[in-house]
Amino acid sequence: MRRFSLLLLTFALSACSAIELSQQMAEATGTGAGPATEAEATVAALQSTARSLSVAATESAATLIALETAAAIPAATTTSGAVTASAFASADTVVYGSVPVDSDRLNTIAALAFDRAGQLLVSTRAGEIYRLRDSDSDGLADERELIFADEEEALLQVAGMLTRGDSIILLNGDRLSQLTDRDGDGSYDMVTLLAERLPAGETPLLASNGIAQAPDGRLFSADLNSGEILLIQLHE
Repeated sequence: MRRFSLLLLTFALSACSAIELSQQMAEATGTGAGPATEAEATVAALQSTARSLSVAATESAATLIALETAAAIPAATTTSGAVTASAFASADTVVYGSVPVDSDRLNTIAALAFDRAGQLLVSTRAGEIYRLRDSDSDGLADERELIFADEEEALLQVAGMLTRGDSIILLNGDRLSQLTDRDGDGSYDMVTLLAERLPAGETPLLASNGIAQAPDGRLFSADLNSGEILLIQLHE
């Protein structure tokens, strides 16, 4: 496809330049001027044509780059004819990073989220929150920082997490809590209870599970007992 486009553009440019040069030379020789004047007119015509070809070549190169870039982006057509991002054909996994867990006390990884800077946050079920960084930009985390230790055990049974501005919202048991970094040092030092008495079963595995934020800011969770999807209404 690329070779065909190049050939087509080359042919078009050659044809246009030949026609333009012929017209300019005809105009120059048709005035009845002497040989010197005709030579000067021919040189001027050639220079003008060369400039036109240079501009056209630059524009053509830019067009080719744009076409190749667009062709390199996978796309799929929906039933309505709209072009959307292509579905993945396959996937594999690598270990991006890790955090300390303790399966004996059921303190396993409970939720993942990203902060405003694009850093991955990891919460354990016991309420320990870590930030993973890829400091050397190799695609894998090489730094781990504990940003909330929950020493007062305010976040037991974490089941969902997301970020909202500079705050972290956590679904923990039958409660919705907010973490705030009051001094801006990157670690969170205040827990605010936003809501309680959300559906919760006798064990953490039957409590409300997972939290998602809609594009308009609404929060959703799920009641594992009833199968109901919960809309969590926040009030400022």
